[in-house]
Amino acid sequence: MSKSQIHTPGPWRWEYNATHRSVQLVGGRPKFDFTVMDFVRWGMGGAAPRFIEPSEVMNGLQLMHRICDRADWRAPFEGRAHHANWCAGLTHPDARLMAASPELFEEIERTYEWLGDINHEWRGRSSAEGQQRLNRLRALIAQATGREERDVQDDYCTRAANNEAVPA
Repeated sequence: MSKSQIHTPGPWRWEYNATHRSVQLVGGRPKFDFTVMDFVRWGMGGAAPRFIEPSEVMNGLQLMHRICDRADWRAPFEGRAHHANWCAGLTHPDARLMAASPELFEEIERTYEWLGDINHEWRGRSSAEGQQRLNRLRALIAQATGREERDVQDDYCTRAANNEAVPA
């Protein structure tokens, strides 16, 4: 994958500004200094998402582009090219990552459940690195759900004790 196809570096967070009536998703290290996505007015009743050009992230630039102005960031859905003007997918790397995030999160949950189950032995399980990996997965689940890490751990322990699977 070329650098021009890589999503904006994380971590990301949403920022709401009531004074300027704006919401934007920002990211990057160390200070959330890249705007990942924001919105601008589009016509009388809509808003257009804007993204940063991926190649510009690597160069430290902050030029935002509206999706409607970038045909290279849109593609018709398979078998639906005849509807491309009114229903198309977004191909920008950050948009793809956002669209994939529910499935990525579900996989993180399944992996945490599997690795955390004491009946599954895996190389490094008892090592400091193995425990750090479990802790990192638990922290990601807590971050994504707005829960405390201890609550996440307790929930998975309860599921394991009741032989309940993580919802697929």
